[in-house]
Amino acid sequence: MSPASEPTGSVAYGPSPSAMAPTPDCMTNLFNLSDCLGYVTAGSNLTKPDKACCPELAGLVESSPQCLCLLLDKNATSSYGVDIDIDRALKLPDVCHVKTPPVSLCSTINGGAPIGVPTSGTEVSLSP
Repeated sequence: MSPASEPTGSVAYGPSPSAMAPTPDCMTNLFNLSDCLGYVTAGSNLTKPDKACCPELAGLVESSPQCLCLLLDKNATSSYGVDIDIDRALKLPDVCHVKTPPVSLCSTINGGAPIGVPTSGTEVSLSP
């Protein structure tokens, strides 16, 4: 049965900017970034991500950019046994030449909860 035939009032599969936390679909999307983990994991000595990483990142940005916030949420990623180096994760879009939305949007998506990256009065972009 396709999601379009679900009854009214069911959980929507699409992104919701006012969601308090990323949807389970975000976890699936982040697992699809597995080729990027070697680069963004804390303690990594890699100078560039695996070849398949950048197309995976570009696909995530195109389909579910709000899911990038989950990658930057140390509480969420550590609960799955992954220790993300936030600085490397923030550099990944630049390394991959992928334009991403500003990190400041994550606080809106996460209901104002901090995501482990510094927030100030200025807008921080995922890719400089």
